[in-house]
Formats: sequence, C-alpha cells, structure tokens
Amino acid sequence: MLFKDISGNEDVKKELFEAVKKNRIAHAQLFLGSSGDAKLPLSLAFAQYLNCEQKANNESCNICHSCQMHNTLSHPDLHFVFPVLKTDNIKNPTSDNFVKNWRKAIIKNPYISLNEWYDYLGSENKQGAIYKDEAENIQKKTSLKNFEAAFRIFIFWMPERMNIITANKLLKLIEEPPKGTFFFLISENFDQLLPTITSRVQTVKIKKFSNNNIVEYLQKNHNITKEKANKISRIVSGNLSKAIYICKNEPNQNFLKEFQNWMQICYKAKIIETANFIDKITKKGRENQKVFLCESLRIIRECLLVNTHNDGLQKKQKLEEKFIRNFAPFIHESNSIEIFERLEKAIKNIERNANPKILFYELSLQMMRLLKVKRKFAH
Repeated sequence: MLFKDISGNEDVKKELFEAVKKNRIAHAQLFLGSSGDAKLPLSLAFAQYLNCEQKANNESCNICHSCQMHNTLSHPDLHFVFPVLKTDNIKNPTSDNFVKNWRKAIIKNPYISLNEWYDYLGSENKQGAIYKDEAENIQKKTSLKNFEAAFRIFIFWMPERMNIITANKLLKLIEEPPKGTFFFLISENFDQLLPTITSRVQTVKIKKFSNNNIVEYLQKNHNITKEKANKISRIVSGNLSKAIYICKNEPNQNFLKEFQNWMQICYKAKIIETANFIDKITKKGRENQKVFLCESLRIIRECLLVNTHNDGLQKKQKLEEKFIRNFAPFIHESNSIEIFERLEKAIKNIERNANPKILFYELSLQMMRLLKVKRKFAH
C-alpha cells in the first residue's frame, strides 16, 4: 500500500513522515476513525514505508523485496491481529488461524468494515472477538528476534473487540515492547477501549473521506460515470467501504423499489407481506441491510426537501423523482424526527450485530404507526 494511493488525510501523512525524519516514532499508535475511512490503509502504508529498503520523497519504493512482501501482506515481520470466530474445528482461535482469509479480504478491499469481515467469514450473525489465546501468541512472537526487517509491526485491527483478559495480558507489552517493535491499533470506538490501553498509545485521528475523494476513487477503480459516483457519494457519508459495496452490488439491488414496497406494506399494515419482506432482507448480509437503511434515510431527507419547497434537489431519475414527490406528503414535521431516529438507531444496532429479524420487525411496526401520524400544521 502506497501513501499516494490513499486520498485525503494529508496532515496525517505529514505527521507520520515527520516522526520518521526526527526518529520519534511512537511504539504504540492508535489510528482512530470511523467505518470505511483510511485508518487501515494508512497503517499499512506506514508499515511498508518503515521497512522499505529504498524509501525516498515520503514514499516507499514499491520495488524492493520488503515492499513486494508488504504488497501481499506476507512479510514475516508484519503481523495482524483481528476479531475471529470460534468454530467447531477451532476452539481457541487466533488471527493466525484466519490470516489467509484476512489477506485475501484486505488485498481486495483495505477499507473493509467489521460487518463485511464477519460476512466474509460466513459468521451467520455471530460476533467475533480477540481472545486471550491471541495475547499469548503475541507474547511468543515478541520473544523472538525479527526475521529480516529492521522493524517488527503488529497491526491490531478493532482492538475494542478484545475481552478484558486479553487486554490486561497485553498492557505491559504495549507499554514497553521489545526494541524495533511497533503496535498500530486500528479502532472506531475509543470509548470501548480500556483506559489502560488508551493511556499507553499515541492517538492519530483519521478524517472521513470527502465526497470528491470518493467520486475520484470510484471513477478510477470501478470505471463508473461521474454522475453515478456522485450519487453513491451522497449516500455513504464519507464511508468508502460502503461506496465500494454499493458500486459492486447496485446493478443487482434496486434500493428504491425495495423501499417503495416496504413503505406500501407498512402504510397498509399488511402483516403477512411484512413477514415476507423481513425474510427477504434478512437473508442478505449486514452490509446490504445497512446500505438499504442509509438509502431509506436519504429518501426521507429528499421528501422533507420537497415539503419545504426546496428547488435545489439533486437531479434524479424520473422514477425516483416521481416516487419522492408522491411520498413526500407522508413525511412531515410531526413524524420526520422520529422516523430519522428510528432508522439511525436501526443502523447502529445492525453494526452491533443485532438480530435482523427482530430489528426489522420492530422497525416496520414503528413505520406503520408513524406513516399514519397526521400533520399538525398546514402550509
């Protein structure tokens, strides 16, 4: 991974380069951001840069043996720690048991979300974790000498998924690692990390991608029109992983049609049809469910714009524009705030691995009620 291939966060890149130049690299760094941002790619690029044999002009050479190994995520001094699953075959799992899958997933999409990783493993709504055996494995690795590079680097993805036993076993090691060993922690939830962990790391805050960053990336890497890339960027709110997912799956997913069908079912309070809708959407992965709800939020916002007589609506396809204008009267000041809150809560709960059947059933019942709320004020 090269820094030049990562859009935005130029201030972070400059900070990392200065640390190397001044030989003041923090032995434990927390790359803190949100889902679908550049925190993992930046840590990968920094790891490659540190061990590059011919680095120059604030970039890895991408040619030397070390860079070639980093490009396949197989450098013997580059170690990965990430949430894993307990299976029938593996009772005490560590990241090494799943590292081949991890490499394939990250090479394919270094902006991957936690839910996408779980779906990649076929978790069937199970939550992964970083177990105590992982800590023991890390301790064994750090007791050995580096294989060939000047620096040994542990990229610790989603450390908030550590249980307390694991975290406590690693405290001393993170505070005082062997010479030439670095820990890069990649997190989205600072509040879920133990204070004893956060007090031992230097925090690097990662910004979300701008709409322009996402449009540029999609056009360059997915060969789509600027108009389509702009449409996707407006939906994802800086989440590049979600943008990539939509770009790959949108030809097979008609979010507008699904939303329209859902709203019709809810308005008419058709229980059997509601059950059929829930069965259909829960068979899809968590990421698809999140995208559907995010698209639902966008359509609700567009309805509010219509209701406020806003002429600055983005250009849309005729079918979408017709539906929004017909549906807008049902979204107003008396129900819109609660609809927003319900949808946003549902998105957060999916991210937390809530049962999708229960989630969509409760959400549908609330929508049945909210769509019947009468407008209090006439314009």
